[in-house]
Amino acid sequence: MSRPRAATVPEPSQLTDSQRVRRARILDAALALARHRPFEQIQMKDVAEASGVALGTMYQYFSSKDHLFAEALAHWGGLLQDNVRARPLAGDDPAARLTEVLHRSIRAFQQQPNLAKLVTALSVSSDPFAVEAIARLDRSTGAVFRDALVGLDEVTAGSVVRMVDHVMAGTLRLWSAGRMSIVDVYASIDEMVELLLGSRTATDQRPTN
Repeated sequence: MSRPRAATVPEPSQLTDSQRVRRARILDAALALARHRPFEQIQMKDVAEASGVALGTMYQYFSSKDHLFAEALAHWGGLLQDNVRARPLAGDDPAARLTEVLHRSIRAFQQQPNLAKLVTALSVSSDPFAVEAIARLDRSTGAVFRDALVGLDEVTAGSVVRMVDHVMAGTLRLWSAGRMSIVDVYASIDEMVELLLGSRTATDQRPTN
C-alpha cells in the first residue's frame, strides 16, 4: 500500500495561524515519542494518533518520517539558545564559556539519550527536507558555540566551531551506541577545548558516573 507523500511542503511562514498550531502539535507529539521510543519503532501513524491529526494531513506539512523528526530535532535544538539567553554563560574567557555551553548541550542529550540516537539516524537521511532541517539544527547550535567564543577572531572561531561539531558528533554517536561512557564524553570534550584554546576546562561540571 502506497503512502501519501508531498512533493513540496509549505514553509511555516506560509501557513495560517491554525495551520501553524497544528504543525506545532505534530512536532510536539513527535518529540515526545522520540524521547521514549527508538526512532525505528515509531511510525507516522503513531505521531498522527498522539497529535490528533489525520495521517494524510501530516503529509501536507512533512514530506516523510525523516523530515518530521528532523524538524522536531531542529525545534528542540533551538532550546539551547533559549537556555543560554535565560542563563548567560559565566566563564571569563572563550575556553571556559565554550566548555560550559558544551556541557549544557551534552547534559541535554544525557537526560534524553534517544535524541542522540535520533541525530545519528537522521544524519544519513536522503530526504532533502530532512537534510535541510538537520543543517538548520547544526547552524543554530553552531551559532551558540560561536557566541561563546567572543574575543576570538572570526577565522579562529570558525575553525574551533567546525572542530567542535565533529568531535561532538563523534563522541555522542559512540556514547549512544554504548561504546563510550558519558564520563568519557565530557572528558573528550574538555580535552578538545584545552587543545584548541589552551586553557584549563571546568572539570567540576562533569558527572561522576
